Amino acid sequence: MTKRVQEPTAEQCSGLSKVYEDTNETWFALWYPQMGGYCGKAVAVLYKDIGCFDVYVWHDGEFPFGDESPTRLHHCDPGQFVRFGEEIIKLQNSID
Repeated sequence: MTKRVQEPTAEQCSGLSKVYEDTNETWFALWYPQMGGYCGKAVAVLYKDIGCFDVYVWHDGEFPFGDESPTRLHHCDPGQFVRFGEEIIKLQNSID
């Protein structure tokens, strides 16, 4: 990473704004899903040559991944989030 990650605005997160780009990576502002009762402003750092990505999250609630702001989370497969959410929905529907 060649530039320090800055906290995005709510408007940038809602608009999925590109906040930085160079030859190796592109950064987008977005909302991180609710954890601890609050959504968090986030910047996703997408790398051009690899599928992994980093997300920097600013969070006001009880965020379970550390006390630093922003918290850096490394992810390898966004499809895992999709499958996890689909499995939770199935489980919720099974107990109704």
